[in-house]
Amino acid sequence: MNRKNLLYFSAFVLIIALFSLLSDFFLLLVHGASQAVFEGNSIGKTLVMLFWFFFLPLISFACIKFNLYKKLQPFSKKLLFFFLAFAVLGYFLGLLQFSLIAAEFQSFGPFATIAEKDGVLSWQASKLSHNHFPKASLYVVESFLGLNLKGFDDGFPWYSFISDPELWAFFYLLIEAVILFAGILYINSRIKEISFFDFLVFSAGLLAVLISVLDGGVASGAAMMAIFFITLYLSKNYLKIENRALATLLPLMVIGFIGFADVVVPLEIGNNFYASAIILFFGLSYYFFSEKKAGRLNFSLLNIVLALIFFSSLFITAEEYLEFSFGREIQPGYLALTFQEKPENAGIFVYGLPAELGKEKVDAKVKAFGEILESDKAGWSYYALIQPERNFRTGELEVLLQKKFSSDSYLYVEQVTPMKKIESYKILWFTDDFNSDDLLREEFLASKIIRKTDNLEEKSTEIVLEEKTPYLWQMLSVLSEIRNNGFEGKVLVIKKS
Repeated sequence: MNRKNLLYFSAFVLIIALFSLLSDFFLLLVHGASQAVFEGNSIGKTLVMLFWFFFLPLISFACIKFNLYKKLQPFSKKLLFFFLAFAVLGYFLGLLQFSLIAAEFQSFGPFATIAEKDGVLSWQASKLSHNHFPKASLYVVESFLGLNLKGFDDGFPWYSFISDPELWAFFYLLIEAVILFAGILYINSRIKEISFFDFLVFSAGLLAVLISVLDGGVASGAAMMAIFFITLYLSKNYLKIENRALATLLPLMVIGFIGFADVVVPLEIGNNFYASAIILFFGLSYYFFSEKKAGRLNFSLLNIVLALIFFSSLFITAEEYLEFSFGREIQPGYLALTFQEKPENAGIFVYGLPAELGKEKVDAKVKAFGEILESDKAGWSYYALIQPERNFRTGELEVLLQKKFSSDSYLYVEQVTPMKKIESYKILWFTDDFNSDDLLREEFLASKIIRKTDNLEEKSTEIVLEEKTPYLWQMLSVLSEIRNNGFEGKVLVIKKS
């Protein structure tokens, strides 16, 4: 590899970072790219991505300039083994922790809780397709360093909930350290042999592994990205078969097998459609480029089918990127991306608003986007059913609310399709001192309680809701309602199957 390419790329990332500091619009574009590959709404991952792709090429540049790669070359295979082994171990530990918690509460969830730290409210949910229990390790590091990262999703809610969070954090952070150092040392042991493309692919895969072990787990979209990138790198550099076309398609075949397993296994471990489209776009771009470069590209039935899939994935990826950058598009009678006819009314769910803020003040801002048919606010959460007067993206409303109603927690606006359904939840109070009649209104945040049953011995309440929002937002609605009505203790909401 030409070491100058590494310097050029670091300079390129630095320029992107500077533009992001100077322009909110540019920051949204970069944040959209971060969300597309590494998942999550927090701006923290965008900062980590920029930091990573700025410094890692500089480390590799130094390894070439001072011939450090030669000292690492004899250990290349062992370093790769340690990287892969501990990546698997990290994902396994996340599944183990999730399984232990699932066994404790006799449910595979999803689970959700809410907590307050230094006057800042935050919530987190965990499910097999996006496990947040390991994220408590971030708060352990934060508290150890004496930091207070207000406005960042630091894992505090689950830290305040799970048993022995420091012990779990010790194992997670130990595994993360091995993954980090083994991965960096490995790629630099081969830095003179590989192409710049290989370097970027492995670097992206390494970062996706580091992120998804702590935030999301093995069934998350970020983990699917990690598996794709690492498989792509390994097949390109180690797979020795005559049929190179098959080798270039292998990463997509691996992801396809995982997707098939997701359909077969009767548990919610997937729902990462966004990752599938982006992976198809990346994978087929690589396939067609490789085939063209090698002179093997021909007008075959396989290539025609793959081309159709490629252009479909290109369209979906472009729409998803716009959604990640600027929010979901809301149009009267039409929801972008799905091409399905929807009711003329659109649901909007917001969290991160100041708890003391009155509903009327939020209504006044939402009215700029359409007529409000119904609305409610419980603490930091808000729901409105509107009749849109024009096309807009939720990011536009999000920016408006952020500027008008500044909050220490990060603010997020989500479009929800208003479709009534019935769901059941269990609320665990962990205290004898609760009165569900005082803590839950009959109707709140797009929800209506159909049935409510208290179990004083179990310290729990089971509720059946008629609801208009997806279940994760509904779980947040329940938590927000409970918190807004004065309950400050430990609480857990579990969705019943």
